[in-house]
Amino acid sequence: MRNTRILVVGLGAMGSATLYHLARRGVPAEGIEQFELGHALGSSHGFSRIFRDIYPHPRYIELAEATIPLWQELDSLAEEKLMHFTGLLYFARPGNKDIQRTAEAMESFNRPIERPTPQEVADRYPALRLPPDTVTCFTAQAGLLNVGRCILEHLKQAQRSGATIHEQVRVHRVDISRETPLLETSAGEFCCDRLIISPGPWASELLADLSLPLRVTRQQEFYFRPKNRAPYQPGRLPVFGDMETKFYGFPDYGPGVKTADDGLGVETSPGRVDRQLDLGKRDDLQKWLEAMMPDAGFTYVEGGTCMYTNTPDRDFIIGAHPGNPNVLVAAGFSGHGFKFSTLVGKILADLASEGITDYPLDQFRPDRFE
Repeated sequence: MRNTRILVVGLGAMGSATLYHLARRGVPAEGIEQFELGHALGSSHGFSRIFRDIYPHPRYIELAEATIPLWQELDSLAEEKLMHFTGLLYFARPGNKDIQRTAEAMESFNRPIERPTPQEVADRYPALRLPPDTVTCFTAQAGLLNVGRCILEHLKQAQRSGATIHEQVRVHRVDISRETPLLETSAGEFCCDRLIISPGPWASELLADLSLPLRVTRQQEFYFRPKNRAPYQPGRLPVFGDMETKFYGFPDYGPGVKTADDGLGVETSPGRVDRQLDLGKRDDLQKWLEAMMPDAGFTYVEGGTCMYTNTPDRDFIIGAHPGNPNVLVAAGFSGHGFKFSTLVGKILADLASEGITDYPLDQFRPDRFE
């Protein structure tokens, strides 16, 4: 049996960040990952995810702002740039309640946003053309993160600071009936003082005793390469989101301009997710993109799948397991969690090593669905 002070199960977005923050403060910690590090079978992989300070809810505005210096710290440690401030442009038809609510929330907290006209958008970003009656909301404190590299950098820095990582190790059973949790795995038994479970879309399996009302959905992303790539690079094009269609996109980064649909896809599970791409969805996204950027001459390059793990209220699950205070749970990040992952890691490291955190977590309690 292997004994450790703190054990992290699941080294995707949240687990990798947790191990990083524990190790950086000198806390003995180990991590278990069922696949190879940086795998593409879960929710967080590929080239880009959004970070932003703009939200329609006060709690998320505050948390989003707190993530930015943490990402900047990680970026400063990496050999390859991880973080690109491009700005984020939301747009919609007149009367759209989502964009209005978001802008009003930011203004009520005296946070800086702009509402440029479509002509002002075109003057700033010549490649982007919106209908003349479009309403917009822009924040400069936003951009993209290289998602795959961020996870690997969290793990790399964790190991540099003394953390131990066990990859391709399956967890067969978790026993939390005792004060010190016990895990039976493909690499033998692990016993720990504190256990942190961050299982991504496998939450319903590893946390079956909690009966969390989680719904896993299949999501897709598609990349299109413009004929002339220069006008579409980060800095010359923002991250952009359509609050009517729920489609969103990124500047040309990695294989090309990335697009995706934030609407919930088909319900699935990690063991049976269909990874064959929906070419109808690809065509819809390409038409949407070409309507805004008619001069791009886009060519389809590639696509991929990931999963959202959704809670009924789309709020996260972060906190102590109701059955054992030495077990912490992080799950249900509902398609908008990656930008918060480095902060979630810090919060979990606080709770595991100090028993307290500065960040209010009532909204995210694991037992709120009972």
